[in-house]
Amino acid sequence: MTSVAPARRPIPRELAKILADCRDITVHRLLLSFTALLDRVCDMLMDRAGKSDARPEQQMFLEARQVLLRDRAAVMTEFEKRLRAQIEDRVSGRSDEKADFSKVDATKLALIDLNTMDESVLVGNIVRVIENVCHEELLTLNRGIGHLLGKPHLEASANPLGPASIVTAFAEALGTAQAEGRAKFQILKELN
Repeated sequence: MTSVAPARRPIPRELAKILADCRDITVHRLLLSFTALLDRVCDMLMDRAGKSDARPEQQMFLEARQVLLRDRAAVMTEFEKRLRAQIEDRVSGRSDEKADFSKVDATKLALIDLNTMDESVLVGNIVRVIENVCHEELLTLNRGIGHLLGKPHLEASANPLGPASIVTAFAEALGTAQAEGRAKFQILKELN
């Protein structure tokens, strides 16, 4: 018995073209949707700052809003780049490869900070909410993308065009913004 996964068959040219077109349409529509969504998040942050009586809380909301206003173009550019890369990795099967932790130097391991853990939990929550709200549509999408990939029983978590890819790409893009972790976390909370 071998632990090496069998090589995936290449996707036929016609199906690869359809997947590339789906990727391009998805990325374009998501950029438009996220631009409008970030406008709403800015409004929500301003509203929350106005309703808060605590000065530190007001500052946090206003700082998060300022990050969105200042870094929106850079975040959206990074989002597009990361989303395309995630989709390509999942279509090609590169994301299916598991890391080999048996060769990790245990002396270099460290605990993750709470902000990273909180962001991870929040990203997972956003993905679950989207999957629950769009359950029927995702079943159809998973079936269609699964057919194109040659995986008839494709799960939502493995779908290259699924919520996990999209939300993860946005969270990673937001992580590149020049701001404190709490401002980025607040933006994700409002997105949730």
